Amino acid sequence: MARLQIGYSIHPDGSDLTGTEEGSWHQSWVVIATDSELGDPFFVDTSDPMMPVYTAMHGEGEWIPEQVSTSLNSFLESLLYLNKLSKQSFAQVSPDENTITDPRELAIIERQLQTISGETEYWEYFMEQHREWVEDHE
Repeated sequence: MARLQIGYSIHPDGSDLTGTEEGSWHQSWVVIATDSELGDPFFVDTSDPMMPVYTAMHGEGEWIPEQVSTSLNSFLESLLYLNKLSKQSFAQVSPDENTITDPRELAIIERQLQTISGETEYWEYFMEQHREWVEDHE
């Protein structure tokens, strides 16, 4: 877990990268994972007892958090839900016969993720990116 903090709250030389001004990495943010495609961090805000989960674009010069889930528990439930749906064991470059492409099924998945996570915008964008990925490879 400590290794995940490097480049976010901790500089590779060990110095503190956190700050209190807007756009700084907050001391209460703890990285729990990174996006496998983009490298953006997923992090919890430990100053909130619910430990909401956020992501933020890497390499923008400032951190603008986007809420992914209202709590760590609901984030983990979202991941479990996606895992149950998936028949893939690795990240894919292009869709295959196991890729969910049916618009009605994708709409159901999107609503379920929004319900589980308590967050709407992130999952709307997530599913939009999935649809575009499928369309780009048709």
